[in-house]
Amino acid sequence: MTTDYERILLAEGIGYSEILDPKFKTNTLKIFFSQPLSAATAAGSALATSLLTASNQRYPSIAQLRKKLQMLYGAAIFGSVQREGDIQTNHISATVIDDRYALEQEPLFDEVLELLLDCLFRPNAADGAFSQTEFHIRQQNLLDTIKAEIDEKRTYALNQARRTAFDGEPAALSPCGTAEEVAALTPASAYAAYQELLRTAGIEIYFVGPAKKAGLADKLRRAFAAIPDRKPQPLCAIAPSPAKPEPQEVHELLPVAQCKLVLLWKTAYENQWVLAMLSAVFGGTPSSKLFANVREKMSLCYYCAASYSTFKQSLTVDSGIEQQNVEKTRDAILQQLREIQQGNITQEELENAKMSFHDSIYGIGDTPSSYINWYFGQFCKGISLSQDELHEKYQSVTIPQLVEAANTLTLDTIYLMDCKKEAE
Repeated sequence: MTTDYERILLAEGIGYSEILDPKFKTNTLKIFFSQPLSAATAAGSALATSLLTASNQRYPSIAQLRKKLQMLYGAAIFGSVQREGDIQTNHISATVIDDRYALEQEPLFDEVLELLLDCLFRPNAADGAFSQTEFHIRQQNLLDTIKAEIDEKRTYALNQARRTAFDGEPAALSPCGTAEEVAALTPASAYAAYQELLRTAGIEIYFVGPAKKAGLADKLRRAFAAIPDRKPQPLCAIAPSPAKPEPQEVHELLPVAQCKLVLLWKTAYENQWVLAMLSAVFGGTPSSKLFANVREKMSLCYYCAASYSTFKQSLTVDSGIEQQNVEKTRDAILQQLREIQQGNITQEELENAKMSFHDSIYGIGDTPSSYINWYFGQFCKGISLSQDELHEKYQSVTIPQLVEAANTLTLDTIYLMDCKKEAE
């Protein structure tokens, strides 16, 4: 990365990070609102985030706001919601080309910043409630998003496995809430959820552009200082989950042509660099054991991949398979883990995994979003490492460490999406 980076505190619980890289031709501002994931607040916060980017008091409809953004050389304001372990993160972003590329060098970023601040602090609301018209449009959109989860079978299978593995914990919840929770919202309750988010969320703001924007931090400080009675909640992003005494198996019949198998392990092993490398050696690269053996040599599945969650200290393997190969694939996956646990790892397998981390680490900075994800991810994990320092963490992992970590894994959940026969 060829960049200047600085993070300052604008107020308690509000951080501002400035990331400057002269190669970019755009300016991006992204604001994260993080709060404990809860069934009581998830749906309201998610819907409010969507409403904020649809309109504001100056442009009180989606069409009007989008028309204004198009006039600013196709600028964009958008929002989304995600889950980081037990934390719900709502984020709102604005992006626009740098002023020097405008025909008359117009102050594009200043205009987009004002639009974004209008969305946040002068939303399309009156008398403590969002606009009825915009509310019902966005409410239906969120309901459609929740309903469509099952249409993406691989993601659905992973979510079902996580719901089982983390049952009773916030990580089992959807960051969008349930359809019933969303349907029960009103313009007033969604607005109240947003006011609570402003008051209690941890807020991290990121600016990425080619050069410093004079006075930007001060503008943001003044804007957020207007939030009344702000009392940010303490957050703990890394929350390990205890493993069940015995693996819980979930068997779900659905009208699909391809079965989905998900296995999830938990661990108390604390070295996240070793666990991430273990995941890569196991099933995170084209040279991994699962890809090379279960998929290629044994031809048991269409895909078979491993991933590691630092936030929940869990390792997941998911696979797409034919019904007749379910048991064989499950046994083969477990056998490949046993190979690692017994120390059957070649130096070539480890070096290939290390190379994949090298490529991903030194690819950070190719886009504004990669910078933001990098720094926000480190903030959530409570670390602050340079690219070289992170690279060294991975390069120093040894085979004995992988064996040690693999032997701490406890199988917690087995989820199978089975093929429902047409006759049934």
